[in-house]
Amino acid sequence: MAGRASWGGVGVLGLVGAGLLLGVAARRARRIDLSGRVVVITGGGRGLGLAIAREFLQRGCRLAICGRDGEVIARATEAFRKRGAEVYGEACDASDPVQVDAFVARVLERFGTIDVLVNNAGQCFVGPAVELEPQDVETALRNIFWVHYHPTMAVLPHMRSRRFGRIVNITSIGGKVPTPHQAAYAVGKYAATGWSETLSVELAKEGVYVSTITPPPLSNGAPLHVHFNGRVEEEFQWFTRSLTSPSTSTRAERTARVVVDAAEYGDPERAVSFMSWLSARAQGLAPNLMTRVLALVDCRLPLPGQPGQTSKMRLGSEVLANSRDERVQALGAAAIADERRYLPI
Repeated sequence: MAGRASWGGVGVLGLVGAGLLLGVAARRARRIDLSGRVVVITGGGRGLGLAIAREFLQRGCRLAICGRDGEVIARATEAFRKRGAEVYGEACDASDPVQVDAFVARVLERFGTIDVLVNNAGQCFVGPAVELEPQDVETALRNIFWVHYHPTMAVLPHMRSRRFGRIVNITSIGGKVPTPHQAAYAVGKYAATGWSETLSVELAKEGVYVSTITPPPLSNGAPLHVHFNGRVEEEFQWFTRSLTSPSTSTRAERTARVVVDAAEYGDPERAVSFMSWLSARAQGLAPNLMTRVLALVDCRLPLPGQPGQTSKMRLGSEVLANSRDERVQALGAAAIADERRYLPI
């Protein structure tokens, strides 16, 4: 009996090893040469989008970038062109299908093809769930999920007709783990993650590989552009602290390298840090335990208002400008310093 058990264990290990080898071989077979490829990046003028654009340019790609702020996109486009890059940029609200269709049409007219789409555009929302107003959740969906949906649907006819394409969706660990005081954000990110993972299953047979990227908090100045509700100064403090501390945040360059690598190899899903990988696996394997752990985390966050009370969302830059709290100002200064690294110059 002991001998049979021993051989059984060897057989299982052999199957696992064979599976890993097949996975490596399949990944290599999906690899594409990125040099000269046309890459579309939404939200590509600053922050993580700018870091992703820089990484693709290092691989010899041609870029089309868009974002809501036309001035930021113009500066980024000009900065890249001065370095000899082939880049097209224009203002485009990725939540508006009319603007998206027009942008994609102009990219195709200019370059003749789109090989890679990176859905990076998005917003963040922080504060207690019980104080959210209906329009806050609608805004979150529009600016997190729909900004992935519309560009994807605009490029898919072209990619499917060629039976070739790469779509990389930047979701978040917040689309895997129910982080407290980020309910509106989770609504959008869970939707975007589910959408991305389903596309990955359905489109592979047509030669279009979809990657879901789930980064942890990034030190790229994001708190200045986050929408806060509840006790906004307290919410700004805990959130900004988590995004400016090296122990809890990750540099945008690291995420950008993962994005480009996923596009090159057509990986279905990639975590960025070990902690984001581990927390997602823990949520999948032990959701009840994670609920208890995250409930303890919630106890350390700002208290919500009275029953029935709601609160308006305020941008982080507005919270910072109106605060006299030295802690808020210090954290705001750190966020501003982080943002400067990811602005076009």
